[in-house]
Parts: sequence; C-alpha cells; structure tokens
Amino acid sequence: MANKLQEDINKIVKMLEKPYDVSIQIIKQQELKYELVDGLTKKPFMTTPTSEVYRGEYRSFPVAIKRYTDPATTSISEVSRGFKKDVDTMKVFQSPNILRMFGICVEDETGPKPQFLIIMEYCEKGSLREVLDSGCTLSWNRKARMCRDAALGLYRLHQSEEKCKVHGCINSSKFLVADGYTVKLGGFEFTQTETSLRKPKRGGVSRSFTYSSPELLEYINNYSKECEVYSFGIVLWEVATGRKPFDGLTVKEVHQKVFVEKYQEPLDDCPKELELLIDACRAYDPFQRPSAGGSF
Repeated sequence: MANKLQEDINKIVKMLEKPYDVSIQIIKQQELKYELVDGLTKKPFMTTPTSEVYRGEYRSFPVAIKRYTDPATTSISEVSRGFKKDVDTMKVFQSPNILRMFGICVEDETGPKPQFLIIMEYCEKGSLREVLDSGCTLSWNRKARMCRDAALGLYRLHQSEEKCKVHGCINSSKFLVADGYTVKLGGFEFTQTETSLRKPKRGGVSRSFTYSSPELLEYINNYSKECEVYSFGIVLWEVATGRKPFDGLTVKEVHQKVFVEKYQEPLDDCPKELELLIDACRAYDPFQRPSAGGSF
C-alpha cells in the first residue's frame, strides 16, 4: 500500500509544481439552476458569517453556489473585497485536491443591491467532519488515501508563491469529500500570507482552539506554516480515530494540556507509519514538524 501511494503522490506533486493561472469563466444568473425546497424556495445548505451556499446545477453539472451576503454590519465594498479575495485564491490554487471553481456571477456591481456569486464543484458527501460523524466504515487503506488527498491540497497552497500562503483556519470542516471519498481543501476566506497573519491583533484565540499549536495557544500572532501543519496533524488524528479533538474542553484546559503538559491525544490501533506521521505533525517543537508536501 505504501509504495503505491508514494507513486501516486510523486505523479501528483510533479503536476502541482506547474504554475496555474486560469481565466475566470463569467456565468450568467440564468445559466444557474437552484435546488428548490418544495419546488418553491431556495434554501442554503451551509451558512457562514459572510455567505450562503446553495445546491444547484450549471450546464447539468451539480455545483455549489456561494452567495456573498451583506449583513447590516458589513458594507458592500467589504463584501466585494471578500468575494474578490476568494476568487483570486481559488483561481491561483487550482489542483485535483483543492475545491474547483467553475466561474463567477456578478450582477449590478455598482448598484444598491449587487450580487456576488462563486460557482464551485459540489462535494456530495459534505465536509470531512460530516463524513466522520456519519458512522460510515472506512478501511485503513481508504483513510490513508483521504489523508494523502488532504496533504496534497495543503501542499499546493503552501508551495504556491514567493510569499508563502497559509490557509489560516485548517480543521476537518474545511476539507470537503467528493464522490469516491476524494478529499479537497476549501474554505479560503481566511487565506493570507504568513506575514499578514503575524500582525498584532486584539482578542484571544480567533481560530478553532482545539486545532491550535502550542506556540499559537501561547501567543496568538505567532502564525506560520508550522502552526498549520500542527492543525493538519489534528485533522489526520480525526481521520484515524473518527473522534473530535479535545471534545468538551475549554480554551484554558486545552492550553494546559497542549502548551504546559505537551500532551497529544492518543491513537488506538493505528498503522505505525500513519501514527508516526500524525505524531510528527503534532510535534511540540515547530522545527520538528514535516512540511505538508513531506507528510506523505
């Protein structure tokens, strides 16, 4: 199994090293067909603070339609900036293990109620966390391939530019699972350079604290690729165990365990190679963690 996986990875890594810069397809609203509840109402299957995501079709192909919302606390210009940032990110980082963008739809951009849409591939199985919560049986071979897919998606992001891009919020809900259990990285609304994420910010731990590295729990602005690899190690642990990390613990309790006690949640009945990889990604010392590309 290990040799075959390595051969697959070598082929994909060579492909990922080629630069991507694809033109953006402009899609008209009338080309989109939304899935309707009771044949009448459009209902999002996912909602975030900045967007709503709907199921639909584009040229008879199932898609996810992400609509950027304009809450009372957000200006139209901020919505526009968030939309353009996501478009630029998805355009540059196209790969087999990053959520595919089919195109965009912008209507009445300078009017009082502009519409900003990104049309993306629809991953029918939902997020990785949803798959793990579903209770489905996953063989170790399948788990290994899912971990490989996730690593390749993160690697594509990390090795893309001179100024290293980081995702900014790696967790099992940011990876989506398509048909055949192919895993793809999505959720790029927090993507920035390492430098910009290190700029001083007020407040406590802004990202999901159960995925935060020891150094990030101690100092919120110390964000880097190494922090992200630690978070990825937690995701791999979830795939291996099916459980949620530090379930039920508070920020203070996680800080005590991870930063003070150097604790790692245990792995039961895990193949040795995968166990070593997960432990390496969760290493207390950032220097000891592998790169995303070196994970597999």
